[in-house]
Amino acid sequence: MSKVYSLLMTLEGPMQSWGYRSRFDYRDTALEPTRSGVIGLICAAMGVGRGEDISCFEKIRMGVRVDKKGRPERDYQTAIEVIKADKSGTDTVVSYRDYLADAMFTVGLQSDDENFLNEIAAALRSPVWPLFLGRKAFPLSAPPVGQHSKAEPGSLEKHLLTGNTNKRVVLEPIDRANGERTQNDWPLSFAQRRFKHRSIQVLFDHKGAGE
Repeated sequence: MSKVYSLLMTLEGPMQSWGYRSRFDYRDTALEPTRSGVIGLICAAMGVGRGEDISCFEKIRMGVRVDKKGRPERDYQTAIEVIKADKSGTDTVVSYRDYLADAMFTVGLQSDDENFLNEIAAALRSPVWPLFLGRKAFPLSAPPVGQHSKAEPGSLEKHLLTGNTNKRVVLEPIDRANGERTQNDWPLSFAQRRFKHRSIQVLFDHKGAGE
């Protein structure tokens, strides 16, 4: 088995939104960062355009530790004089937008390509484009990585399951077909909005309570 490395990043802000089931006038949020949202953030840091190839991220395994779960909140937004689908006139439309308030997560990226993880770390320290937490209106409270952050030897389990906290950890299983459930947030193309299902499993430390 090849040696693996992990890069840790902190995602914290007053508001975050990690949608993966949004339809029409409703914009949802997952309870932790989605793979599509995290890869999108990294693409912004690296200057990867919406229409560019993102297959280089296929080799990354992702995990999330919920350091502070935050509070689910909902905004109601009203748009007036929206043209109806049948062009028969205009209407007033109410949309619903969910988000997490005051949440904080540690996201781990695992790969056997140490150099690629360090390229990501360098980009996160000096991003090409502004970074945000799921929506452009939701900035980070602090940089996602420190000035000396780099890929460290070891798996996501080693770095996210510390064994001395009561925190939920959501991992992509090593065998991607062996998760507890799936969600449709593995990005194939941001330009075409194509995604595939991703297997995930939820773990806790040895105390077992979780957030």
